[in-house]
Amino acid sequence: MKNYKMANKGAALEREVELANLAYKRKGIALVQKIATPWKVVQRGNYLHAFPKEKSTLDFRGTIKNGISISFDCKESENDKGLPLQHIQPHQITYIRDAIQVGEITFILCFMKKESKRYLIPGKIVIDYWDAWQKNKGKRGYNTIYTQDMIQVVSRDGIILDYIRGLEEYICKSK
Repeated sequence: MKNYKMANKGAALEREVELANLAYKRKGIALVQKIATPWKVVQRGNYLHAFPKEKSTLDFRGTIKNGISISFDCKESENDKGLPLQHIQPHQITYIRDAIQVGEITFILCFMKKESKRYLIPGKIVIDYWDAWQKNKGKRGYNTIYTQDMIQVVSRDGIILDYIRGLEEYICKSK
């Protein structure tokens, strides 16, 4: 059953991302778009109900200059240590795995509400934490991606949320 309380977590961050994407487009840095979730509307009596037709992939997909394909999702956490893994859906993990397999750069942008900071979590780190969580269900310390393994994302050069700079930092560290 869908947890509707979790459905809009990340909506404010998504708005910031959309502004960043406009700046990236204007500057010729990237073309990134929000992926719409298809909805089915059903009328029951006098009421209309809307349900997602299918599981979505991630919130955003696009291309950075020079043809680098990216995809990412936006999440929000009230936990002061990191992003609880239950905020990530299994179908999103499947997509992240598949994207990594074909060479796409995939990640999660996370707004840490208590400290009012934004972070980038590379797909490989998401998968590593997820797999450890699945192997250690019920054990303490395995249900959160900690901020120490995230890359802080800030505003730079007129871009409200320069997540591409965060990606570049991760790529440089990984080499």
